[in-house]
Amino acid sequence: MKKNKLGNRSLAIAVICMAGCLTLKYFKVYEGDWLEILLAGFEAAVVGGVADWFAVRALFQEIPIPVVKKHTNIIVKSREKLSAGIVDLVNNEWLSKDMIRDKIMAVSLAKPIVDYLLEGDNQESIRKTLKPELEALVLKLDHDSVVLTLEGIIRPAVKNNNLAVPLGNLLKQTVSQKDHYGMLHVFLEVLKDKISADSTLEFLVAEVKTLVNKQKEGSQLKGWLVGAGQVLGAIKPQRIAEGIQEQLIQLIEDIKKDPEQHKIIIALDKQLYEYGERLASGDEKAQADVNQFGEHFLERLLDSGIVKQSLTRLKVMIKESLFENENEYTLLIRDKVNTMLQSFHDDASKINQTDAWLKSTLLQLIETHHHKIGELVGESLQKLSNVELVKQIESKVGEDLQYIRLNGAIVGGIVGMIIMTLKIFVLNIH
Repeated sequence: MKKNKLGNRSLAIAVICMAGCLTLKYFKVYEGDWLEILLAGFEAAVVGGVADWFAVRALFQEIPIPVVKKHTNIIVKSREKLSAGIVDLVNNEWLSKDMIRDKIMAVSLAKPIVDYLLEGDNQESIRKTLKPELEALVLKLDHDSVVLTLEGIIRPAVKNNNLAVPLGNLLKQTVSQKDHYGMLHVFLEVLKDKISADSTLEFLVAEVKTLVNKQKEGSQLKGWLVGAGQVLGAIKPQRIAEGIQEQLIQLIEDIKKDPEQHKIIIALDKQLYEYGERLASGDEKAQADVNQFGEHFLERLLDSGIVKQSLTRLKVMIKESLFENENEYTLLIRDKVNTMLQSFHDDASKINQTDAWLKSTLLQLIETHHHKIGELVGESLQKLSNVELVKQIESKVGEDLQYIRLNGAIVGGIVGMIIMTLKIFVLNIH
């Protein structure tokens, strides 16, 4: 038997039994004291069942009976009082400030949080939850607003810096240890390729021709001599240009072969080292020139978009290293985080300090915002229509109310039989 039908069925049984007793009495099938007692009991059960049915229905629905109608549909008519009572009960009794404060002070907050974070399954769940948000944040690294903010921080920092002294020491160290020879070798290779190119030869031929023509236009004597040289084959721009190209290539090869012993490199190293000495020793003119150049260079570097390029590259590297696949970086980060968490977990003083901070923060929030609990309950109740409110209350207590109806029928029946028994056997009233 379903509980929500229990009241109706108990009332139906009482009515059927009462009708059965009346039938036996009307047709004189059976006449006796016990029939009178049973009939009185079932009559009382019907009265009790109907009365309790009316009482239960009057809570939730309007019953169209004159006079008593205004006392039905009690929940809807008393909605404001009911809502205020629920809000007061929740706000000042069930979830009062003192009750919440006592509960918070009685438990540790930090340790369960750390225990939860140390669980592998929980870490994976947290990682999956945070991954899209962190990835979206990383993808905004090179956003224009971020770039402008970072440039705004960097620009003032590049001004009025003394770059000369560290640059001078670096220059001296580089020359002394021949650290620049690797770069020199690369530069000479590039220079050799450029000089060996046909376009360079064409350029040299054109320059030689221009120079020859200028010499011919200089004076009549020079014109005759240059013309004679051209006629005799001594002045040929193509051959002169090829000779210059070959000499330049040979000079590069000689430098590459033994740069430390080549007089040009020796002279260049000497000049660089002396300039480094001037910078490091405080030569005001040299320092001012270098600092001004450095400041302008850094500003031009910022203007070139280097910050955005760097952030874009950093964004790609982070995305590939941390979000694409499991790799040594993600494993390293996970190990470091677990080590930190375990160390925190094992340090009682840190746990106690964090507990105190968490509890203090929560208590402050409760003190400031406790009234919002009642407001939230009140707002939730206000959102419900009358039908929804009745349906929700009935769904929660409806089964228990069926037992009230069942008990009403049973108690009524028992009392009815007791009264009839007293009337017949004690008072001798039939």
